[in-house]
Amino acid sequence: MERLSIKTPEDFISLMGHTLGYWPKESLVCITLDGRRIGSTLRVGLPKEGAATARYVHEVVKCIANDREATGVVFGIFTPAPWEPMDERPYEDVIGILAGELSQHNIKVRDGWIISETSFTNYFQIVPDPLARSPFEDIETSELNFEDIETSELNAELVFRGSSIEPSPGFRIPILARRDLSEEVFKHCLRIEAMTPPVATAKARTLWGTLLEGADLPTDAQSAELLADFKFISVRDRLLADIPGLDDSMGNLLLGQTKRPPHWQRVDRAQELLLHLYTRADGPDTAPVLTSLGIIQWWEGKGTLAHQCFQHALESDPNYKLAQLSDQMVAAGILAPWAIDKNSAYQPPMSRGPRIEGMGMA
Repeated sequence: MERLSIKTPEDFISLMGHTLGYWPKESLVCITLDGRRIGSTLRVGLPKEGAATARYVHEVVKCIANDREATGVVFGIFTPAPWEPMDERPYEDVIGILAGELSQHNIKVRDGWIISETSFTNYFQIVPDPLARSPFEDIETSELNFEDIETSELNAELVFRGSSIEPSPGFRIPILARRDLSEEVFKHCLRIEAMTPPVATAKARTLWGTLLEGADLPTDAQSAELLADFKFISVRDRLLADIPGLDDSMGNLLLGQTKRPPHWQRVDRAQELLLHLYTRADGPDTAPVLTSLGIIQWWEGKGTLAHQCFQHALESDPNYKLAQLSDQMVAAGILAPWAIDKNSAYQPPMSRGPRIEGMGMA
């Protein structure tokens, strides 16, 4: 398998952005290491003032320890808070407890950085000393500019592969010239109501499955039919369960707790189709589509984006039950089992092929 090497902190920080798809704010990001191989990425919000530090760290460690092959971890603290090398390090109590708890799982904190909007500093380099050896051979100063990240070798390679890093985690919904399909959607709803549930579900699955396996976007006629299908709860749930492409119970599929990982390329395709349907929907018709997009974000471990989708869905239909319940689940910190297992967790398309290794680490 092709290998991409991480040689510098710039490469690590770049990988954090590419894996998440955006530059986080007020966040702790951890990347697990298996010897010299990169494992999974975890992002959590930094603890609020007065929060229970031990409980916060316990939840972070629980997620990291799910990667049973991890032997090390590097971290980034993304915060604009000013910090000078002689000052007390931000969140020093958090990192101290984190290192201690991880050591009980035989996981060593290998390195870390404080990352602002314009520069980053090695977390453990208290006094700048150009003669001191940092954990990475290429670093000789305590502060580096973000331009170094943009020109890093790994960043250039991932950009070449089509990856990009957005400035924020906002869920980007395309704005396209669209035709009002509400009348056609209403007519399809009447047809579905005239069918028995099994017949309506089978018909919807045939269309949905054909599109998931294809490469073309649905026509306006197909879009209207699917928008109507997603308005019926039993049909909607079955179509959502068809997305991962696995033979399992509908409950396990919707909750992301199957023994086998989903077919993520198929999930990517479903997201593309749902985004297209959104551009053809209006008013309350958008709620099922936005909620479905949110569930996909939750499967992928992107709680912030999932929350945004559910909130947009509730703006279009404040009483949409699935969006309400799903948003409560995200707010409670419940993660999809797929997202916390390295062997099943979502990987961006750009990182599914190459094996990424860290170089220059002890």
